[in-house]
Amino acid sequence: MIVREAKIADAPAIARVNVDTWRTAYRNIVPTDYLAQLSYEKRESNWQEILVNAEKSKNFVCVAENDSGELVGFAAAGCERTGKYVYQGELFAIYILEEYQRQGTGRQLVRTVATKLAELSLNSMLVWVLGDNSAYKFYELLGGEKVDEQQTSRAGVALKEIAYGWKDIAVLINTAV
Repeated sequence: MIVREAKIADAPAIARVNVDTWRTAYRNIVPTDYLAQLSYEKRESNWQEILVNAEKSKNFVCVAENDSGELVGFAAAGCERTGKYVYQGELFAIYILEEYQRQGTGRQLVRTVATKLAELSLNSMLVWVLGDNSAYKFYELLGGEKVDEQQTSRAGVALKEIAYGWKDIAVLINTAV
């Protein structure tokens, strides 16, 4: 698996992974009709905008490619968005196609994100995950401490979000792979 910083040309592949993983990760969490309406084109436009703006900020996107060069996962991160927590950096999103999960790709992406945050002098990190999504176990295995909970809404469904944090991301850089 190759993990690298995303380029604007990656937007279509990131959009595909984003939509496909939403459809698998959230299939029992948000309404099926909402997932069916997700659009590759709209997500591609969103990701193009994110990637263009990332060049002007401390935000960034990393992608994971399989041995054939197919993009199979991505992570987006940058400065913690609310200023409400002691954590300097934030993992905004991480998505990996279902058939590539549980193979170390998530750990590689998190390690790359933590390394990039450290290069930006953002030495702590926060991530929000839906409480009904089994991905929370991944963050716990990586040593994330539960920091906060809040209610949110996705596709008209009230859901619980849980924040996990790392006060020192060196642990992720040194042990995530």
